[in-house]
Amino acid sequence: MSKQQRDAIDGVLRAEPFDLSQSTAEHRKSFEAFALRPYPADVVAADVALGGVGAIELTVAGHAADPTVLYFHGGGYIAGSARTGTHLAAELARRAGGRALSVGYRLAPEHPYPAAVEDGLAAYAGLLKSPHGAGRRAAGGRARRQCPAPAGTH
Repeated sequence: MSKQQRDAIDGVLRAEPFDLSQSTAEHRKSFEAFALRPYPADVVAADVALGGVGAIELTVAGHAADPTVLYFHGGGYIAGSARTGTHLAAELARRAGGRALSVGYRLAPEHPYPAAVEDGLAAYAGLLKSPHGAGRRAAGGRARRQCPAPAGTH
């Protein structure tokens, strides 16, 4: 992601601050809206499973399967999906010269801690057992956006 793209996203997020009155379902819906744009023409996405956990494999035309970036989307463990992480994961794959796997771990509150962590570990173990698991790999993710504390909780 370029600095210009990052600044544009930052501007959008700051223009519409996190709404603490939103329900989890509403928050998830607004988070998913970020993932609606199409992939670049040279990126192919395919649904896969890693260690029993759903993921989206992103390959960039002309790039090998090695190295592999295992990507964990943002959303504070309550929002987001493998799909919301794909655009950033695809760009990481492009810059690494390989492919990316965006992991769709379970979300709270329906699946409380440590469900997301267990899914992340299962996905990593699944990657290690895969045909490309012996190659070079990196894990990464997006830190959740800091939200202001509700009034009166300081």
